[in-house]
Amino acid sequence: MAVMEHMFFEIASKELNILKDFQKTLKEERDSIIAFSIEGIVRTNNKKEELLKKLEFLEAEKKRLMEDMPDREKIFNDDRWKFVTDEIKTVLKDINTALGKNINLISFSVDYVRNSIETIINFVNKTSYSRKSNPKLSIFPAREI
Repeated sequence: MAVMEHMFFEIASKELNILKDFQKTLKEERDSIIAFSIEGIVRTNNKKEELLKKLEFLEAEKKRLMEDMPDREKIFNDDRWKFVTDEIKTVLKDINTALGKNINLISFSVDYVRNSIETIINFVNKTSYSRKSNPKLSIFPAREI
């Protein structure tokens, strides 16, 4: 029983550490969005996917251990469990806030790029040399490139 409890708390601690890494990755993603760094955004997205896979694995392990554990209430009433779950809740709240901020930043960035492209296209269309047979540029890219 003591071994299973130890393993359960070990898994919960690993989850907390991964969530903290996820939180740090969201901050890196924010910096990449602000810097308009596509490479940074792709890198942080890949890291987030990797961390989510680790969390899924740990969650499955935790569920498997809980099924084999005869006295679950003892663990859930343990001060160590309460401490870890409180920490996890705090980090999850911060992650949720950071995700919302990053979504808003990405939306703003996309709108900014779209408006910049529209301005350039309008300028090019207005300054064409031959207005008779010169086709207008469109902001909508062709399906085939």
